[in-house]
Amino acid sequence: MLQGKKILLGVSGSIAAYKSAILVRLLVKAGAEVKVVMTPDAAHFITPLTLSTLSKNEVGTAISEGSSWSNHVMMGRWADAMLVAPASANTLAKMANGLCDNLLLAVYLSAACPVFLRRQWMKTCGITRQRARMWRSY
Repeated sequence: MLQGKKILLGVSGSIAAYKSAILVRLLVKAGAEVKVVMTPDAAHFITPLTLSTLSKNEVGTAISEGSSWSNHVMMGRWADAMLVAPASANTLAKMANGLCDNLLLAVYLSAACPVFLRRQWMKTCGITRQRARMWRSY
């Protein structure tokens, strides 16, 4: 089912970010080509080196680093599907409001493929529930 598919995994800052290593391993095992983009806060929970080793691809962490630039448009067009897991409440709020202050959000806004979100919170507060209803209405 995933053989030959190009999956772009977005990892946001959350304690659940450590599970992204397992997800990358399973996607690669299923035959998918996986590339990863992370928010700066995600790197506090899991290192880009871990995800790079498992995916066999460089991990995007910043729009620009030194004199190099990450082409977020090409990343968004490369994928057959984008999965944001975990999707922190902060990242969901930024996505819902069109904010773009990191590489993951820039790639999301330029993605030309289906985007799937996996929230990291189980119990939700009123505002988060309101945002979840807003997402379902799109």
